[in-house]
Amino acid sequence: MSKRGWRVRLADTLLRWGSALQPARALPPPPVAPAPDPDQQQQASAAKLPGVRAPLSIEKAVRSRDLAVLKREASDALAALGAAHAVVTSARLAQIQSLRAEVERGEAAEDDLVELAGDYQAWQNDQVRLFDALALVLGMPVPEGRAFDQIDAAMADAARAHLSALAAEYQRRLLTEQFEGGEKEG
Repeated sequence: MSKRGWRVRLADTLLRWGSALQPARALPPPPVAPAPDPDQQQQASAAKLPGVRAPLSIEKAVRSRDLAVLKREASDALAALGAAHAVVTSARLAQIQSLRAEVERGEAAEDDLVELAGDYQAWQNDQVRLFDALALVLGMPVPEGRAFDQIDAAMADAARAHLSALAAEYQRRLLTEQFEGGEKEG
């Protein structure tokens, strides 16, 4: 089976799993909560930004977790993100089909359809990349034990320094993305 066939099969499986997890009946509406304090809302949204939230401790994870656990966590996160992209991509396709009918009836502008199609294509491209990354992670063999169990004791200090540099680079990229994203929005 081709790589694309595996990706399609994996995407279909994830979508079936997601729909199987859907409740069979509608749940009652959640109780209405009092309006949140604007300061709390700002703090909650700021906690998602890499410059303000506590940094992910890559060093701690690499030192304390088994490689198989790290692989499983990466696979779980990629599968969840891929499934989320698949859901949004499917919704975009339904919007395109609906808008196409409106354009044919003269109720909507063709430029709106072109813009929505571009948005759909971007979501679809991201989804393909996510499933490619997931297939890569799922297919890679990992030895038993933690990363530092695989390293000769004479190289341990150099490996710790390298891990610190990798963690710092990850945080730098997150911050750069945050600030570049803020400039585009503003």
